[in-house]
Amino acid sequence: MRAAQDILTGTRAAKILVVEDDPVAAALMRKVLEHQGLRTDHAKTGVEALEMHSAHAYRLVISDWMMPEMTGVELCREIRQHGGVYTYFVLCSSKGERADRVEAFDAGVDDFLVKPVDRDELHARLIVARRILAMEDNLQRQFGELGRANEKVKAMNASLLLASKRFEELFNGLPVPCFTFDRDGLIHEWNRAAQAKFNIQPRQALQRPVWDVLKDSEKPFWTRDVVERVFGGSMPPSVDWSYRAAEGDLRYFACSLFCLEDNEGGPLGAISANLDITERELAERRIHLQMQQINEFAVKLEEQKRALVQANERLQHLAVTDGLTGLWNHRRFHEELEKRMVEHRVTGRPLSLMLVDIDHFKSFNDSFGHQSGDDLLRQFARVLKDQSRGTDFPARYGGEEFAMILNGAKEDDAIETAERFRLAIQNEPWNSRAVTASFGLVTLDNSTENPRELIERADQALYNAKTAGRNRVVHYSSMEPMQERRTANNAKPKAA
Repeated sequence: MRAAQDILTGTRAAKILVVEDDPVAAALMRKVLEHQGLRTDHAKTGVEALEMHSAHAYRLVISDWMMPEMTGVELCREIRQHGGVYTYFVLCSSKGERADRVEAFDAGVDDFLVKPVDRDELHARLIVARRILAMEDNLQRQFGELGRANEKVKAMNASLLLASKRFEELFNGLPVPCFTFDRDGLIHEWNRAAQAKFNIQPRQALQRPVWDVLKDSEKPFWTRDVVERVFGGSMPPSVDWSYRAAEGDLRYFACSLFCLEDNEGGPLGAISANLDITERELAERRIHLQMQQINEFAVKLEEQKRALVQANERLQHLAVTDGLTGLWNHRRFHEELEKRMVEHRVTGRPLSLMLVDIDHFKSFNDSFGHQSGDDLLRQFARVLKDQSRGTDFPARYGGEEFAMILNGAKEDDAIETAERFRLAIQNEPWNSRAVTASFGLVTLDNSTENPRELIERADQALYNAKTAGRNRVVHYSSMEPMQERRTANNAKPKAA
């Protein structure tokens, strides 16, 4: 948790802005925050707060809703339009109507505090804010890494295109008729000298068998057998042949055959270079040198193609994977959850969401160190993957918290699945000490409007599981009514 805490306490400048026109309420709020070691600034109005934020870029803003000149909701909307580093915005108000909260969330508000603000609830919300800001900073770092990887891919694409053009220019510039063909005898390149010498246009030759293009009724040389011998290695590297075009003169050629090879020595294709016998002595030296260059370019092209495929795979992997555990990352989880909720509305297929939190993870880190904590997170993720079905989608939600989309799972199925995961974690042979986890479940129904609300319900169930003693499964539907839960939440601090 230390890395997340540094987001709000890591510099001498204040990281939290309190916006409150009531000086007494502002003083109380700042006293509570500064008691926790947090530096604060105070703005009396939304206009003043916006000016201060433009100068300092606060990471956390706690604002009253109703203020002169500019409301808290309007201030949040202006900050979101301001851009830059992400600011976590908490709105304080006694307004509790659903329409008011929807308006605030649409403006970009992250969280609510009911006035008068409860000290313990404020502390719990600060923990959430730190966690979200830490995840946002981690996402920005990942975006930077993705950008660098993308630039590398662009550079490789440009290099591949340049190499392809150089290959084409070199091939077309050969002073003798040349063409390439594959194992099936299909022609792939047909240079300018071949066009002039054989009086055959590229459109008449490309993607056609060589024995059809260079057909000679008198004494045919190019046949299927010749192509098979070339790729089988039994064809001499140099052979003479003759060709008479329709209503044309008989021409004699000395044909040099080259197989283009990959890094393992396997044939990629073949080149046929055809030289008039009378010019043989003058052209053979140039052909040999240029054929070597062509083969080198062909091998380089193949290497760059493989490197490009690997870079694209790495780029896609970075975009959706958590670097520590190998599970889906926070961004990919939200994309899949939205997709599955849309699918539920169309098909009616059941959908449940499971949030999992490792019990006493902070004390584990304090006792055994962050390296052991990382090892624990990796082993924990492996247990989740091993126990998952093909329709389950595990992800790392943040810190020691994990999420899993249970596609096709009704309430009873979700509870049974979560219990199976809980027992698997409890019975896993852990290195340092026994490890347990708490589970919060929610099953999608018609009362849930968006992914945010579904996650909030699962988080409430998880909180209930933690406060009820940990190492247990709690489904949102089994919890007490909302008003009673809110009273209980205000009476107790959130469990770690």
